[in-house]
Amino acid sequence: MSDEHYPEFTSAQTERLDEIDNAVYQTILAFLNKSEDEFPWDMYYIGEVAECIEETLLSMGQRVHRPVIVTGKDGISRIEEYQDPPKPKPKQKPKQKTKGADAHER
Repeated sequence: MSDEHYPEFTSAQTERLDEIDNAVYQTILAFLNKSEDEFPWDMYYIGEVAECIEETLLSMGQRVHRPVIVTGKDGISRIEEYQDPPKPKPKQKPKQKTKGADAHER
């Protein structure tokens, strides 16, 4: 379909993304100990650092408020307002060994 609906961010979502991008840029400048003149705005760096921050927070179990457009396996795109940390994997019971089941056991 050539006229498929592709979601667009609301003005509030765009403001949220701008807020994050600005904060990440200031963080980059702080880490590099540089001014805006010495290290100009570059979305490549900002995007990469923002991704690392998001992945770190998610791995620490935090829910992240960073709107993204996601395209599902069905090809339909939608906006997700929050990224949720991965659900913990259920613990598996250890397999019980039966006596003599393994020729290498003693």
